[in-house]
Amino acid sequence: MKKIIQTLSLMGVLATSTSLFAHSESFQPAFVDTLVTPYLAMQSALAADDLKAAQTGATAFLEAIKQAPKAEDAQAEAADLSAPVTKIAQAEDLKTAREAFHVLTPDLMSMVKHVGVSNEQALYVAHCPMAFSGKGADWMQSDKTIANPYYGSKMLRCGSVKSQLAGEKVHDKHQEKASGKDQHSGHQH
Repeated sequence: MKKIIQTLSLMGVLATSTSLFAHSESFQPAFVDTLVTPYLAMQSALAADDLKAAQTGATAFLEAIKQAPKAEDAQAEAADLSAPVTKIAQAEDLKTAREAFHVLTPDLMSMVKHVGVSNEQALYVAHCPMAFSGKGADWMQSDKTIANPYYGSKMLRCGSVKSQLAGEKVHDKHQEKASGKDQHSGHQH
């Protein structure tokens, strides 16, 4: 009986976590592009310790999110994305803006990963192991030179690129898989 309860409990956790990463089928890559641009503006501004510019990026993001598809699930997801961005727009200090940016990032990265973007802009996932009292934090940026939005000028280059989320190399990999040419280069199994 105990094993059955544990299994059902685990199934509930998995079902909940799966729904957290599901995205509305009505989202299209062109719409995601309109969110990525102001996100990158916020990332750059926070890395530059520029609260006002981060707030300008947040305002642009909030304007773009208004164009979300009208499907109920898309509107719910748009509201979830809007909440931390609204906190950035209204932040009275960089610490508050950075905390809200940290909340926004995983959801937007998941959307980019699952829906995609329509342009060939490279997007990299970067990670700072020291952010938030050593808990670590990720963010997206448009190039490989680390520009840490969580520390800004205090530790601008703290972190490393973990992966490429979008852009030419990622696009090529998706095409190889679609054509059945997904091959490993440089090593054999």
